[in-house]
Amino acid sequence: MVDVCHYNVLQNEIYGRYLTANKDLECGELIFVDSPIVVGPKPDASPLCLGCYCPVENTVCSRCSWPICSTECEQSVQHKPECEIFSQAKVRFQPVEDWSASSPQLDCITPLRLILAKEKDPERWKREVEVMETHTEERRKRPTWDADQNNIVNYLIEHCKLESRFSKDMVEQVCGILEVNSVEIPSRGGFSIRAVYPRLAIAAHSCVPNIVHTILHNDYKVQVRAAIPIKNGETLHISYTHVLSPTLLRREHLLESKFFSCTCPRCADPAELGTHSSTLKCNKCDNGVILSTNPLDNEAEWKCTEKNCEFKTSGAAMRKMLGVVLAELEQLDALDPGPSALELREATLKKYKSVFHPCHAILISLKHALAQLYGRVENYSLDDLPDLLLERKAELCRLVLKILDVVSPGDTRMRGMMLYELHAPLMYLARSEFRAGLIKQDKLKERLQEPLQCLSDAARILSREDPQSPEGITGNIALHSMEELKASLESL
Repeated sequence: MVDVCHYNVLQNEIYGRYLTANKDLECGELIFVDSPIVVGPKPDASPLCLGCYCPVENTVCSRCSWPICSTECEQSVQHKPECEIFSQAKVRFQPVEDWSASSPQLDCITPLRLILAKEKDPERWKREVEVMETHTEERRKRPTWDADQNNIVNYLIEHCKLESRFSKDMVEQVCGILEVNSVEIPSRGGFSIRAVYPRLAIAAHSCVPNIVHTILHNDYKVQVRAAIPIKNGETLHISYTHVLSPTLLRREHLLESKFFSCTCPRCADPAELGTHSSTLKCNKCDNGVILSTNPLDNEAEWKCTEKNCEFKTSGAAMRKMLGVVLAELEQLDALDPGPSALELREATLKKYKSVFHPCHAILISLKHALAQLYGRVENYSLDDLPDLLLERKAELCRLVLKILDVVSPGDTRMRGMMLYELHAPLMYLARSEFRAGLIKQDKLKERLQEPLQCLSDAARILSREDPQSPEGITGNIALHSMEELKASLESL
């Protein structure tokens, strides 16, 4: 692939280094491709093969005795250098009772690989990595600092006998680079790992991003594209946090993980650009809603908007309440996809209907999951769904897409997947009405234009994803379904 470079690197006091477009960019246009400086396990990972990152159990490398799933992975280029270090130092992976639980032993792997990357290519390190922010002084105040000293710094320097090759300062620096600049990515096996991309790391954050990135599974390169049309000179913004999350949680996550307080227009607006992703209903009056008096201050009071209502609560109380609800959602997310996962989410929606605005991010997350579950689980397959539930699925898809129009506009993975989900109920409903004699053939053709457009847009967006990824596979299915629907329309 020819190296594409449709950006400039600038610097200011707000962002530090950041990227701007160096030409007018069309929606979906490739801006650059970036190769990772390092790929490896994320902190607190359960034992993963150090070659392919698939879970392992009691399977280790024949030379160093660290987790490896096969001879092929044992010989992989990413494992060989660390294997030599562990073998020479006679440092083995200690057996664990539960191979599905997190293993702090693996915390040292990615930092070690990043240091070895410096040895292998010092010029690239100096050019692309050394300039990365580490926030060392802020990190010293965190509980994770002591854990890193024990599990990474002292482990590598003392136990692995690397004091003659690396200094403690060097290991602390790579820990900081990883904590501040790495991104979570899916491995080839679909499990979560992390990587550092030198150019992607420069992109500034916004809670309404204008660029998207795709990870290629074969070599973990990242493709960065314009999500929307971008003018020459405009800043390229990526989201460092989940777009379907309320302001309070987004800002806390960014402060905790990236060491800055977001002041983007979405965060600064109590109504989140009209989406009401953080808005609560007021139970003290009929018409009021509860908004933060200052969303850029996490400790600010929350008050009812109704003039004669005196309800108010603290930022701390709001955080506590959100924490309780999020814990419930995490339990739901842990369920296998099946009838109970769907029914419990509907029950949770009903439970919090009087608490949150219908478009609150927590409810939208539930509705996003439901939009994907309807038509896909036992007793709720598309052929089983009555028209009422087909309409429910379509309603959920449309609501999520409406929110995405504002908080994550343009050609994004989430939009592509929602458009694919939307096409099915629309198609089934139109054909159901035609079979019942409620609409004529001309009206059927007209009604089928929308699901056809959904498939066309989904195929276009998701065709940019890695073909082995769930999104890439869905994009291929969307393309074939679109051709089948076109042929069906032509035969009517």
